[in-house]
Amino acid sequence: SGGSGNIKPEQMTPEVWDFIYLNGAMPKTTIPKDLLEKMRKEFRYWYPMDLRASGKDLIQNHLSFCLYNHACVWPDEKEMWPRGFFCNGLTLVNNEKMSKSKGNFFTLEDIMKKHSADA
Repeated sequence: SGGSGNIKPEQMTPEVWDFIYLNGAMPKTTIPKDLLEKMRKEFRYWYPMDLRASGKDLIQNHLSFCLYNHACVWPDEKEMWPRGFFCNGLTLVNNEKMSKSKGNFFTLEDIMKKHSADA
């Protein structure tokens, strides 16, 4: 049906994607201008990612390429690059590997709030 904006896949041209993600020029399209601007604004609200949490085994592939891709897509907008990465499997909590699936995942901010920065 085209989703909430009633946009068809064929309307999502490279120029439309460039407008939304790369602050490109307003594209020639049948998508209403106010909807395009809303889409760009929503993307810019949620980006960049604040924290990417993943396993230490993914450092050499997924996490490295995440950085490379952001640097390539936004070479002149470093503020769009990820703000932080956290690698599970390097820290123990109560003698168990820290893991999101085990529910014992904490950020440094969580630890500082609970124990102070001097802990």
